[in-house]
Parts: sequence; C-alpha cells; structure tokens
Amino acid sequence: MNKTFKAIFIVFLFLLFAPGQEHSLGLSDHPQSADLKSLQEFEKFVTEQMAFDKLPGLSVAFMKNNYIWAKGFGYSDLENMVPAKAESAYRLASITKTITAVAILQLVEAGKINLDAEVQAYVPYFPKKKWPVTIRQLLGHLGGISHYKNDALEGHIKEPKNTRQALAIFEDFDLVAEPGTRYNYSSYGFNLLGAVVEEVSGEPYDHYIKKHIFEPLGMDNSRLDNPVDLIPNRVRGYRIINGEIKNSEYVDVSSRFAGGGTRSTVVDLMKYALGIVSQNLLKEETWRKMFTSMATHNGYFTDYGLGWGVRPWKGHFQVSHGGSQPETRTHLLVFPAEKFAVAIAANLEDVNLAPYFKKLAENVLDEDLDSSAYAPNRNEQLIYSACEWTFSRGLSTFDWNGKILSTNDQDLAKAFAYFNACLDEKKLEEDFIETKKKILAGIHPVADQAFIKVGSFMASTLQDVFGREKLSDYIKRGPIAFFSDYIKISRSRPGFNKTFRFKNNLVKLITHWEKDWQATYTDYVRHLTITPITDFDEMEVALKKTFASSSLFADFSQDMETIAQTYLERKEPEKSFKILNICRDLYPNSPSSYAGLASAFIWTGNAETARQYYKKAFDLDPTHASLNPDQIRAIAGRLMRARKVKEALSLGMIALEFYPKNTRFLVEVGDLYMVTGQKEKAVELYKKALELDPDLETAKERLMKLKKEE
Repeated sequence: MNKTFKAIFIVFLFLLFAPGQEHSLGLSDHPQSADLKSLQEFEKFVTEQMAFDKLPGLSVAFMKNNYIWAKGFGYSDLENMVPAKAESAYRLASITKTITAVAILQLVEAGKINLDAEVQAYVPYFPKKKWPVTIRQLLGHLGGISHYKNDALEGHIKEPKNTRQALAIFEDFDLVAEPGTRYNYSSYGFNLLGAVVEEVSGEPYDHYIKKHIFEPLGMDNSRLDNPVDLIPNRVRGYRIINGEIKNSEYVDVSSRFAGGGTRSTVVDLMKYALGIVSQNLLKEETWRKMFTSMATHNGYFTDYGLGWGVRPWKGHFQVSHGGSQPETRTHLLVFPAEKFAVAIAANLEDVNLAPYFKKLAENVLDEDLDSSAYAPNRNEQLIYSACEWTFSRGLSTFDWNGKILSTNDQDLAKAFAYFNACLDEKKLEEDFIETKKKILAGIHPVADQAFIKVGSFMASTLQDVFGREKLSDYIKRGPIAFFSDYIKISRSRPGFNKTFRFKNNLVKLITHWEKDWQATYTDYVRHLTITPITDFDEMEVALKKTFASSSLFADFSQDMETIAQTYLERKEPEKSFKILNICRDLYPNSPSSYAGLASAFIWTGNAETARQYYKKAFDLDPTHASLNPDQIRAIAGRLMRARKVKEALSLGMIALEFYPKNTRFLVEVGDLYMVTGQKEKAVELYKKALELDPDLETAKERLMKLKKEE
C-alpha cells in the first residue's frame, strides 16, 4: 500500500465513524442496547462492503415506528474529501416514479383524472398509437410504451429539456406490445404521466410535487434536479472504468423528469415513508389501490402496482422502488404494516445495493430475510417453493388486509383442492414441467389466486388459535413452522372442515422437513452473512458438516453467485471459480449452480465448457429461473458493458440452442453478428425472427435499414 493511498484510507475510516455523521429524529421508540449493537454490526458490514464495492459514498436511513436513524458513510465528493452525510442530496432516479404516481392519484381523488381514460384525453398533443393507452396502464408499465431504445443517443443527453421536448424523444416510437399484454418497464411512460399532471393541474410538474407532496411532508431538501441551481449537500457521482473510480459522465435528467428527475436525501425519504405508513396525501382506499399488483390480460400478476413494486418479502407486505442512472443508485423499501422503512442512496453507478438494505433490515428487525431453502430432490424443491410462496403471499395478504382473501367455503375448498393437486408427487413424477406450470400459476389470477387464498386462510386460522403476536412470529420462524402448526390444528381441532386439510404426502414431508430444518438451521447458519471477506474455506467445511444427509437446508447460492460475478468483472476469475465450485458442491442438484459456472466460463472465453454446464442445468430443470431468457439476457448485458462482444455472441448462440424460437434472442444475436461484422448471419436471424412473428417491428427495422444501406 503506497503512502498516499494509506493516508487516504486512514482518513476514510476516520470519517466513516466521525462524530456528527449520524442523524436521529423522533422522541420515542429509541433503540435499546441490543438495537445499538446491531447498528454497530451494520456499520462494520458497511465498511467492509463499501471497500469491496469501491463505493465512494453512501447514505442510509431507517424508520421504525416513530424513530428515524440516518447516517452517511465515505465521501460525497472524493476530490474535495467531503464526507457523505445523512443530509447528502442524491439523484433519486426511478424512485421519482412513486412520486409521480402519488401526484396522479391525488388528481384522481380530486375527480380530474379517470384512471381508465386514454392518455390523449389529458395530453392531446401526444400521438395516438395502434392501440389505446390508459393512465392505469402507464402507472403499471402495461401501456406498451418503449423504454430507452438507443442508449447511445437517449442515455447521454446533455441539454435541458422541457416537457414537450422530453416527450418528443419517444412520441413517434411504436408500442412494444398491445397494452395490458406485457409488463414493459418504461421511464418514458412516466414522463407521459408527468405531462398529464401538468395539463390537468395547470402547474409545472416540479411546482405540483413541491406544493402537494414535498411541503405537506416537510421534505425541504427534495426537488427536481437542476445543474445550475445551488443545491445544499449535492453529491458528486462516480463510475468504475477499468477497475478505477472515475467521475460520472454528465447527463441532464430533465429528459426523464417524471420518471427519474428528482434529487433528495435519505432523511427526506424517511419523511416520505412516514407519510406513506401514516396514509397521508391520499385516502386509505387509494393507498391500497396503489399497492395492489396489476396483472396482464392472461391473468399473471406483474408484482408492480400503481408506481410501486409490491412483491411480498418473507411474509412481510412490502412496497419498494429502486433507482439507477448516471451518478447514482438508490432504493426505498417500506413495510407499511410494521411501520418500518429503509432508504439507501449511493453515488456510484451500477453498485448493488441489495446487500446493504437487506443487512440493515435484518439487523433492525432481527430477522433472516435473505436465505431460502434447498432440497436435493427436484420434486421436493418445487414442493417447498410452493409452500414458501403460499406462506409469504398468504401471510402478507392477511397481514395487510386484515382478512382472508376468500370467505366462501366452496371457493376455499376449490383453492385447497388446486393446491393439493399441484403438490401431488405422482403428477410431478409423471409430468414435472406441466405440473410446475400449474404450481407457478398458483399465486396468480389465472389460477384464481388459489395459493394466496390457502395461505391467507392458514394465517387467519393460526391467529384465531394462537393470537396476533404468534402470527407475527411466523415471519421469523418461516414456512415450515407455518405449515406444521396449521397441520396440527387441522388434524386435532374438533369439527375442522376436512376440505381445508392437506394430503398425507405433504403432511409427512413437512414433518420430515421440520426435523431436518431444526437440526441444520443453527445459530451459525441463521446469522451467516456472506460477504467478500467471508472465509469460504471455513464456511464450506462448516456448512457441509451441518447439511450432511439432510433433506432440507439453507440455500446461500444466490449471494455466492453475486459475489462470484463481481470477481469476474474485476478480472479475478480464480476467486470466482472457487466460490462457484463451493456453491455447486453444496447444492449439487441446483440448476443455478451450473448456470453460474456456465456464465463464468463464458466470461473467461471457454464457450464449449459453458455449453456443457448450461446443458447440465437444463437437464436438471429447463424451466428454472436461472435459465429464464431474461436472466440470460442480463448476463449478455453485463458482457457487453465489459466490452466482451465475442463472449456475448457465444452466449447468444448457446441461448438459441435452447430457445430457437425466441424472437428477441434471434434479433439480439443478429445485432451481435452485425457488431462483429457478420452481416449475412445477422440477416439470416432477422428473417427467421420475422418468419416466427411477421409483425415483429424490431426485425423489420433492422432489415429495412440494411436494405437502404445497400
């Protein structure tokens, strides 16, 4: 370590824990000594994780009941050695979408907007499209509006844009799908909603949100970002280039004003969260509408409501939104029923904030929120997943709504019948893929939300017998305890409706799992947080000994694979392969273990070995989430950002072997052929995509452009 770096590092550590960096609000519900100890543990974790992430600055806050804690870590400005504070002002990026959604729904409550009206009813200058697009669809990313199409142009805008100019960027784009048929995340869709706010209210967007949202909640340090304004505690943004911290490229975010154009502090975000849990700004029924997942026309939830992500988390009802753009990465997480929230803002592009907000939530709530379970048997793994979804979705639904999803005995009997039929071991043996489809559908409207109805009824039954406090305890104890206690009640309680019982095969399996889980879910496992400084050799020995011969045990593969990917991007493949091999040894029948290794071999240029590992993963379960086309596409995106075009093309060719009729893959691999100068192969794939889908606009555009160039 050279002297200059050593001096900077010492100052960095000093400032992390320097007096004055911590910020507390509220006069009651102060942390007890145990809570303070957990915060100290979190701060130690942050120090280690920031060093690994090369993260210059971070501000963190949480709210629990009436107590708010916030603190800055590292630097808001590296060049001038300005420490990050609780009051540091970051670009919020897409958290802005939640603010736009609140504004729209305020105007709905005022009778000025109809959620199911076409957007042109309020913004008549926006061109009509092939299909009508409604306000409700825009709020849920179901309107078919494109996201950024050409990052080379749309991602690097330097000039400020007014509302008309911001909409002009995308107003001539075709819809990517018929509205209501496909979830397609779109910042442009929220820009269009920002225009609706202006046209309906008669106020500029920034004036409206200041007057109707920021001021009522006391969010004095929240505003639209503006490069020429003097903004107190403005942070500078950074990115990693070739392993080194560099200043972010300047991008004027007025071009995405209502989809990602605000700047704020984590303290103000806690005031925002307090307004949410206190149900200020909107009526209770409107908040509940906002926090209800929308669904596609074919009956599948999107896990996105009106401007918010609304996916349950380990039995908690949670709403959240992240943000990512030049200069920043942000995340806001709220558990409304528990009056708990976390806000995190960083000044490094593309940094993964999940380890930070998960760790803080776990420490404050004293819960294990990030571990799942692994069953060596494929069928049992799927059965466990079904139980976990039923537990998490059912409990969170009951907790948030205070009632079961269905009160009709006949309807509940139908839901239990569907659940029992899906988890029939004979059907899984006979047709695993088809039975898995039915299980995956169990939480969605297409299956009448059968699993959620079952889970919410179980929660209601457990509360009736054990009380509200014991019900909350299941969030810590998990799905096995939830099912086990319900089974005991259903089999011992006089007069219990037999149609609301589970089949014997599941009862036996839960009993077996409960024994193994109690034996393997030790204090060491419960408190294990896998970080870059984890001693993986020691961890492997401890976990192998604990998990030996068990039918169910904790699954840490996702965290291990995330760290391994980071090592790949840092050009330290030997560390990555070591972690991935440990992961495979611990979870030998997990498709994700082999998919992770396949990705690593692609990254290091060994396409043939990667193909073999992908084949192994597909043989285990071709429908596994790690093999989802979107997941493969995300890996290709990381390869392209690392300028590994050849490797991305290799991955695309492998993907087409497993998904030969995926038109998006055909077009995207064609694009990679174009980048590598292989025009004939690109044209072949574009034409094949059009054969499969004659209306595919992207393929038509590519071929038309090539024809003009001839």
